[in-house]
Amino acid sequence: MKDEYGLFDSGNKLKLEQLGEYRLIRSSPLSDYPVSKPKLWEDWDAKYTKNDRGSGEWSYRKKIPASFTIKYAGIHFLCKLTPFGHIGLFPEQKFNWDRIRDAKLSIPGSKAEWEVLNLFAYSGGSTLACLQAGMKVCHLDASKGMVEWARENAKLNQLDKKPVRWIVEDVTKFLKREINRGKKYNGFILDPPTFGRGSKGEVFKIEEDLGSLLDQLMILCDYKPKFIILTCHSQGYSSLSLEKMIATRIKNEGNFESSELWLDESHGGKYPAGSCCFFTDKNL
Repeated sequence: MKDEYGLFDSGNKLKLEQLGEYRLIRSSPLSDYPVSKPKLWEDWDAKYTKNDRGSGEWSYRKKIPASFTIKYAGIHFLCKLTPFGHIGLFPEQKFNWDRIRDAKLSIPGSKAEWEVLNLFAYSGGSTLACLQAGMKVCHLDASKGMVEWARENAKLNQLDKKPVRWIVEDVTKFLKREINRGKKYNGFILDPPTFGRGSKGEVFKIEEDLGSLLDQLMILCDYKPKFIILTCHSQGYSSLSLEKMIATRIKNEGNFESSELWLDESHGGKYPAGSCCFFTDKNL
């Protein structure tokens, strides 16, 4: 399956992308450096500009449908150009989707019994990768619209009949209830925002809430997770700091793969796209 997403260049706090048939320019606050290929930027179909109200607007040189589908990383995605500049996927997560489907997360006869909790699950890329790998999933996001979007993606990939629970709720409230129920999970995937607000005004601030969230996850796996994928796009959270946050909480031995997330640019450069820690139990 040929990928229909690509990154041409980045710089001047922007990035130049190919999304299906369309070439986009979107904001990229961490790209505080000069562009590498200025001539590439002359050709674009839609450009997103942020405003001072926390959102922004798109300007168009070409008519683009309200929604369209692309294929990327072995998954079909429904894409939309949203008022917040999102497109429906975080392409740098491709590395983790490949890891989820990797054979080392498979113990013959047991993986189908695994249940994974995917928090801040957005449009469901990681959920779909888990379903492709034969796992059960609980997909959680505070946005009803995003959960509906993820369900549409599941249908696109003929995975909507697979074992998945779709939950719209504040993450802290949900975790407290699961702990009270005595629920257990085998693996966790989380890509927490720097700041988030639930549908009922609940507030998540990563510097205040990430540690306690991880504490709750440990209770849900008896401090012995099969795997954890923790990614972060917030300044101040390196891959090593994410590893330390996990390593000091778990009680089982395992392997850590901690690194930056990045995307390859068409001219050979690398686009920095966050930090990641991937933990797997030693028996995997």
